[in-house]
Amino acid sequence: MKYCILFILLSTLFPSCVKYVDLEHLRPEPKLVLNSVVQTGYPLTATVTRTWFYTDNNPNVTIKDAKVSLYVNGQYLEDMLWSGDISEYNSIGYYCSGYIPSEGDKVRLEVRKEGFKEVSAECELPVKPELLKVEIVSERSNDDLYGSSYNYRTICKTTFKDDPKEGDCYLVRVARGSPEREYDFEKEEWGYPGTYSWREISVDYVYEPVFKDKITILDELFGNADWLSGYNGRPFSDELINGMEYSLKLGIGHSDYPSSQSPDTDSDNTPPSYMKVYLYTLSKAYYQYLMALAELDDHSVNNDLMDAGLAEPVRVTSNIIGGSGILGAASVDTITVEIPYGL
Repeated sequence: MKYCILFILLSTLFPSCVKYVDLEHLRPEPKLVLNSVVQTGYPLTATVTRTWFYTDNNPNVTIKDAKVSLYVNGQYLEDMLWSGDISEYNSIGYYCSGYIPSEGDKVRLEVRKEGFKEVSAECELPVKPELLKVEIVSERSNDDLYGSSYNYRTICKTTFKDDPKEGDCYLVRVARGSPEREYDFEKEEWGYPGTYSWREISVDYVYEPVFKDKITILDELFGNADWLSGYNGRPFSDELINGMEYSLKLGIGHSDYPSSQSPDTDSDNTPPSYMKVYLYTLSKAYYQYLMALAELDDHSVNNDLMDAGLAEPVRVTSNIIGGSGILGAASVDTITVEIPYGL
């Protein structure tokens, strides 16, 4: 009974109130969103969508009837065509062109759609990087991974030559190719047809100085300095390595023994697996855009403070005039190496 009386007294002292906030007066005019990555040697594609307001509940914002004009080296080339297939940008439908970009090309896209402000962007194709060699090596490690101690850390050592020009921007990513198995019903056994399936590797970039400079003292203090992620690759600049021949150390796993002592053959005659390293040179705007995404994905103290409203948010760069999105440019070089058995 006394608790009921106390509740009634508190209800009179602290009356509840509900305030309904109408957000519609904050709704901005929608803008076109242009996203495209121009890559040397690959057909040009682009997606066009629009911005949407918070209360719209994830609407379909794909725009199919825009006019997307392509200019190369200052000359009009064509209007890009609409395709309803799913694009590499995970959008339903995209605009495509028969144009194959080359190093040094200056590409400009202009997008017009009735009811929207015209948007445009331009970029220049960077020079292809000079990837020299890739090695699978091992380093002694005292790390404890998932409760098991390993003696060696497996490193993908990637050597390349940086151009003496300052301000070069890169991205590196790694994929693993594993042999596919196929069941032979006549022999009633599993075999290998010679085909491979490839998947991205979640690399640990924390061992490499060109990435580690993004770790702050606070991250080290609070234990956030033991992992730098990047499932789809991680960007970096030539700030520390300008004009040098340099070897990136990319952490790809752990082992009980060094790669030089791994067994030469597998007991069930499994074909070898392979590692493929992709090294991209990036346009400056695309590099800044990817760096912002990488910072947002990191488990950092700044991100924790940002989530709590105690730090400035990471600003994602856009080079689209009149709208939003990114027009990036990239050139790529690759090397594929065999992975020692057991790694």
